[in-house]
Amino acid sequence: MRVPTGNVSELFVSFQGEGPHVGRRQLFVRFAGCPLRCRYCDTPESLVPVARCRVLGPDGVKSLENPLSPEALEAEVRALVVAAPRLHALAVTGGEPVAQASFLDTWLGSRRDGLPVLLETAAVQPAHLARVLPHVAIVSLDVKCPSNTGERSLAADHRACLALAVGGGRDVYVKMPVDEGTDPADVEAGARLVAGVDARVALFLTPLTPPDGSRLTIEPATLERLQALASRWHPDVRVLPQMHKVLRVP
Repeated sequence: MRVPTGNVSELFVSFQGEGPHVGRRQLFVRFAGCPLRCRYCDTPESLVPVARCRVLGPDGVKSLENPLSPEALEAEVRALVVAAPRLHALAVTGGEPVAQASFLDTWLGSRRDGLPVLLETAAVQPAHLARVLPHVAIVSLDVKCPSNTGERSLAADHRACLALAVGGGRDVYVKMPVDEGTDPADVEAGARLVAGVDARVALFLTPLTPPDGSRLTIEPATLERLQALASRWHPDVRVLPQMHKVLRVP
């Protein structure tokens, strides 16, 4: 039986910049390739498979040839875990990591160091997500506003993925990126969607920034109005910028 390989963009240790675990030190494994083309994507270099994986370690940067075997990736992860200060979680991000569900299932299923896995997903591939979830302790899902992404509504996929994630006692939260052009109706719809699946799941409105900067692309008054509108439908709506951009860390 052929062992799957993965296309990985980069590995690095940094602070989590979004959601309820903001400020905690995590080891990030960023997978390359995504089925979406959101206008605001802040990692456009990871939208498609890449030839080489960049590893940012304590001794500098090295480059690995893609694709990686589960064993090769795990060797790099182990080395970073040993060299880093105490870590809170292994953050699996992208791109869209669950697009490589077969590889994730094999790699994460073989891990034995006990470091919890935090999965960051666009929540658009429920069947793939279901295959990965048994290995995941924390799930960060996006609810994407069509007025921001330029894509069709993804509400049905978001709903299915959120329903899958809330099972099994996992720590689950949802992010909704917003900017000055966000349609308030999209925010209402997103808040209703999350509350309709599980009102205990926190919903974070994430002010968008340019890919290469930390300037917020939404006015404070607009952000306040969107939060108030979402709060009509969901009991726990929070506002949090991307703190890794504010801190200017990876």
